[in-house]
Amino acid sequence: MQTTCLICQLSYDDADCYTICPHEPLMSLAQREQKKLAISLLGKDLRFHHMTPQNPTYRIISINYEGMVNLDGMAGQFAPNLFIIVE
Repeated sequence: MQTTCLICQLSYDDADCYTICPHEPLMSLAQREQKKLAISLLGKDLRFHHMTPQNPTYRIISINYEGMVNLDGMAGQFAPNLFIIVE
């Protein structure tokens, strides 16, 4: 939610920043973008972008704080930019 600080008058999104001055970001811009991408892939069938249509598809089962994803049926964490959505 967009909030204006009563102390410094800065406007900030309290989902992205601490709510005490000086409103340091909770994570880097790259981490926020990675996490937003991971969230946008939830519930979709995915395949690694370098694989062919004959390869299996996966679904995200969890997203960590920095936006790395865990897949159903695979061990480890992966960056969400490694995947394409299977239509």
